[in-house]
Amino acid sequence: MNDKIKEKLKNLPESPGSYQMIDKDGRIIYVGKAKNLKNRVRSYFIGAHNEKTTALVAKIDDINYIETLNEKEAFLLEISLIKKHNPFYNIDLTDDKTYPYIEYTEERNPKLIITRKLSPKNKRYFGPYPNVKEARDVLNLLNTLYKMRKCVTMPRKSCIYYDIGECRAPCIYPITTDEYDEIYKEIRSLLNGTDLSIMKKLKEEMAASSEKMDYENAKKMKDTIDAIKGTIIKQDILLKDKVDVDVFGISYDEDFLSITILYLRGGKIILSNSEVIPYYFDVSDALVDYINAYYKKNLSPQFIYASKEYEDIFSLSAKDSIFFSPIKGTKKNLLYTAKKNSETKLLNKNKTAKDARRKALEDLAELLSLPLLTRIESFDNSNLFGDSPVSSMVVYINGKKSPKEYRKYKIETVKEPNDFETMKEVVLRRYKNAKEDVFSLPDLILADGGIIQVRAIENALLSLKIDNIPVAGLKKDQNHDTSTIIYRDKEYSLDRHSSLYRLLFEIQEEVHRFAITFHRSLKEKNSFISILDNIDGIGETLKDRLLEKYKTIAAIKDANIEELKEIGLKDSAIKKLKEALEGDVSLE
Repeated sequence: MNDKIKEKLKNLPESPGSYQMIDKDGRIIYVGKAKNLKNRVRSYFIGAHNEKTTALVAKIDDINYIETLNEKEAFLLEISLIKKHNPFYNIDLTDDKTYPYIEYTEERNPKLIITRKLSPKNKRYFGPYPNVKEARDVLNLLNTLYKMRKCVTMPRKSCIYYDIGECRAPCIYPITTDEYDEIYKEIRSLLNGTDLSIMKKLKEEMAASSEKMDYENAKKMKDTIDAIKGTIIKQDILLKDKVDVDVFGISYDEDFLSITILYLRGGKIILSNSEVIPYYFDVSDALVDYINAYYKKNLSPQFIYASKEYEDIFSLSAKDSIFFSPIKGTKKNLLYTAKKNSETKLLNKNKTAKDARRKALEDLAELLSLPLLTRIESFDNSNLFGDSPVSSMVVYINGKKSPKEYRKYKIETVKEPNDFETMKEVVLRRYKNAKEDVFSLPDLILADGGIIQVRAIENALLSLKIDNIPVAGLKKDQNHDTSTIIYRDKEYSLDRHSSLYRLLFEIQEEVHRFAITFHRSLKEKNSFISILDNIDGIGETLKDRLLEKYKTIAAIKDANIEELKEIGLKDSAIKKLKEALEGDVSLE
């Protein structure tokens, strides 16, 4: 936590509002709301959190906030800011699936089409449907019954659809707006199951055709009746008032938000959808994100059923729907069903992840003939181009990352690139106080490298008189892909499709990422300081101002002349600074 954040935490008001987390590049990366800004924002920087939240907090460089009169205004402001800034760590459903709808188009002579994009200008949609095939079956049935126009643009004469009896040909036989309104009402009543009088008409026409021995038309009527039964009357009506409802079942833990939605149209369940989504910080913020994003893409029903505790969120995030929390009867049973489904999905998500981690650890212990491996620590060196050498260590407990225990090391004693001595120095520094029981010793040390790094770690442990920690290394093949694990001078091949390989690969990527990130930030800072040190007219005061405002070389390179003058730089110093930055290779 930097001094800027510490100062802001001291001065946070105890009032409602929205807060914005900002990274070192000035981007808003998370937007939240709070009943009490002081308590909510401070909580993220105090105490232990799960690894996702810990990783996000580490990226926060500044905090802004806007006070509001009440929590409702904070909700609305949060929604507005999320729409405006699209923060990276707020839930985003841009890649999520959408369901197909049938649209009664907003035109003088409407068409029926299948679409996934809903226009706020048109409210005449039917659906959603589970898939395009089912939507197409219903569309074909409606076109058979109501003979809506098919052409993209209105022709000046009738086409083949009129000739085969599948279009009314409004191009030559005008249809009034009132007639179209009646057609829409009939279609809506039919799909909602509120008026099936058309079935009686079809049966009467089928009987009349049979009597006239027009068996072809009679068969056509029978097929249409069967189609109505198969596509429209296939579900039982659960709600007597035959309303359109989305029923939300919501469950969550510290890692995931689980949502199950039951879709009732015309009182019938037409489909359900379940999603388990990772979230950051507060679950109510995540739910606000989800609902807003969801109803950007999907039609708002007449009602939303959900637990009473979520009333404020739905009332503000789905304003076109009426919120209701049922307490008895069929409606309560629907809510219970959705809730149980969300709980089951959440349980399965955690069980699947936990089972995969457990099996990977069991397989690793069996492969190396070791006891169960609860704690693994992994090291990696980064000394690209021979400057700013660093090392990193990551910790995995029960197969999961523990970022609060990660460590970074600037190399102090090794002056030239030397992988063996670098690894030895870091391991000595890590475990030199092990006998004082400063921290838990690992069950396995894993090197992101081959035999050289393994030997360096073993050498360092030996000098510390620690002989009870197994050491293994991950070796790459000629294609630079991890292929084997080295332990006690033996190589064990790894199955790339196994849970063990996935865990080892994850650890390897994580420690490498952590080392590279640290190396680059240190190299960038050193380059920045080095450039500023060599420019006449930029003393310690101006250097501090530049570092405080811009943080990186790339940011100062993009700064305009007026901004630099405001800091206090003269024209000559600005010219020399720009020339130095243009020639700096670290910008590439």
